Amino acid sequence: MPHAKTLPLALLLAASATPALGADAGDTYAGGGLGRVSYDTNADVTLNPTAIVGRLGYHVTDHIAIEARLGVGLSSDDTAIDSGGNVEIALKQLAGAYAVGHLPITRGASVYGLAGFTYGRAEFTGSAGGFSDTANDTGLSWGIGSEAALTDRISGYVEWASYLDQDAYTATTITAGATYGF
Repeated sequence: MPHAKTLPLALLLAASATPALGADAGDTYAGGGLGRVSYDTNADVTLNPTAIVGRLGYHVTDHIAIEARLGVGLSSDDTAIDSGGNVEIALKQLAGAYAVGHLPITRGASVYGLAGFTYGRAEFTGSAGGFSDTANDTGLSWGIGSEAALTDRISGYVEWASYLDQDAYTATTITAGATYGF
């Protein structure tokens, strides 16, 4: 996994590369994907709900875009805990703004890095003691991905993103989807 300090270098390199996927300054894109969230706690509990994440972006330069994302949970996940009950998590909302830098590999494919800020809201329920809680957190986010042209306007992507890295847990997502360029 790349080190967080290498992200600014990746964005700088992307800014000096040739255009990828025909993106030009001023181009807009929209799309979305299906993500598998990995919610890992410091208590060695891992839960994997799924989410759908929409993207809307604008290319500031041929290589740098600004992007807004909005996601909602599709399914929850639960696991047994040491106290004899179960705990369940459901992602309720994910929203954020990011800078995305593309580094072209070929005329129709690129790798990219993203950095930004995320707000997330999740709901926790447990059978032991019948507790229920909602957590709202914000934090700096970063990720890496690859994108390939499927047509002149449509591209597919796969990415890994660290949306929230808190003291008690981390929330990362692997997402696959598509975008449409306007």
